[in-house]
Amino acid sequence: MRRIVGLDVSPEAVRLVALESGFRGFRVLDAKSVAMGADALQGDNLKRALEELGLSPDDAVAIALPASHVASHQFTLPFTDPRRIEQVLPAEVEGAIPFEIEEVVWDHCVLSQENGKSQVLVAVVQKSVLKKALDDLHAVGVEPRTVTCAPMALAALEEKKLLALSAASSEAVASAPQGSVLLLEGGPERASVTLLYRGAIELARSLSAAPIALWNAAQSGDADAVERLLAPLARDLKLALRSRALTGPKAPARALLVGPLALLPGGVARLSELLPFPCEALSLDAAAQLPTDALPPPEIALALSLALRAQHPRGHINFRKGELAFTKDLSQQRGQLVRVAIAAGVVLALALGSTIARLSSLSHQASAYDEALCAATKKVLGNCLTDYRVAVSQMSGGSSKAAGVPRVSGSEVLAEVLAHFPEAAVPFIEDIEVTTTSVRLKGVAEGFAAVDQIVAGLKTDKCLGEIKQSRIEKQKDSQKIGFALDFAYTCSGETTGGA
Repeated sequence: MRRIVGLDVSPEAVRLVALESGFRGFRVLDAKSVAMGADALQGDNLKRALEELGLSPDDAVAIALPASHVASHQFTLPFTDPRRIEQVLPAEVEGAIPFEIEEVVWDHCVLSQENGKSQVLVAVVQKSVLKKALDDLHAVGVEPRTVTCAPMALAALEEKKLLALSAASSEAVASAPQGSVLLLEGGPERASVTLLYRGAIELARSLSAAPIALWNAAQSGDADAVERLLAPLARDLKLALRSRALTGPKAPARALLVGPLALLPGGVARLSELLPFPCEALSLDAAAQLPTDALPPPEIALALSLALRAQHPRGHINFRKGELAFTKDLSQQRGQLVRVAIAAGVVLALALGSTIARLSSLSHQASAYDEALCAATKKVLGNCLTDYRVAVSQMSGGSSKAAGVPRVSGSEVLAEVLAHFPEAAVPFIEDIEVTTTSVRLKGVAEGFAAVDQIVAGLKTDKCLGEIKQSRIEKQKDSQKIGFALDFAYTCSGETTGGA
């Protein structure tokens, strides 16, 4: 099974978290890092680090662009229709950015919908910045399927309910159990904040980032370096929160520190003094099921968030779209494609032979039916007829022998049934038995709602009796629904059994 990998590349280390996705969730296979120097992003060093981490070309990789390279905007739209949102957003985005819309790549996600309105978060990055990041990764053999932004990726931890609450912060949020959670991520040359309210992003942006030299001094225990690192960070965070005027339950009740910031000597205590709410290092719920040799949760939080985003990317920010969308290198799949083409040719040849054989068989059957009808009409009417409609019209009548000839054919009953299938929920028919008095069919629909639409459509035909559902069940390894229906056809004028 292919691994899902979150890759956190920073100047001081490269961190990797690998997941195995399952029907009931996920399992963390690996969580480790390789320390780097100031030249971590240089190709040869990064390539060696990825080889040491065991990154495979088959892994589904997700990365995050630095928050400083991404601009985020929130829009309130007076409707909830996804198609209208798609139509309106380009104009909204173009009016909010200082670039031509052709110069950027943007994506959006719907944060909430209520009272007929939609809160939409849009993230924008310059196309040249994104292309350079992808080219640098391609040079070391990495083709990420998902490219997002760090503060937006961190929201996955809250969405998956993986954030553990310490006893100290439990007291702080006891009076506001639905209050906001603030994730403060920081490290050399990067810092960002994510504010979540009921799982939705309220704020996502970059903050003042300290150079790697200052970080090294602070991590060695230099109190002055710690102060020079944290004071600007706390000031920027207060300004960011003040700009959103967050009050009531949306006001942060606690701050969880992520990345090297959480492991900074004295950093948690000092930030608790500088900020108006308690701070603590991020810890994960037991549901995360980290390996016993995994790194501390604050250190792997971003990589884990990226892996979770890659597990379910739909509906979330992903800059790999348009001309920069993820495409597999076909040269690596040439042999496989040749085998698939050969197999497809064999299947096509078999299908063609089967079709010719069926047509020949049907032709013989049609000739046999014509001969039988000719013999029957010659015996009853005295002349040979091969058109069953003409024969039925001439042979119909009361208690005569001709009264037993069906007034409708099975094909007409089938056509009438098919005509009442709703266009939006046409099923795949696995088996069908049609007589002039009853219909039994088995099929597969896209969901329970589709089965209900099919039954409702059939009920509109006055010729169809009570519709009985003898089987309805969810198929294995699929969201599709298997069903079986049994109902009478009452307009043939025949007794039960039919023809």
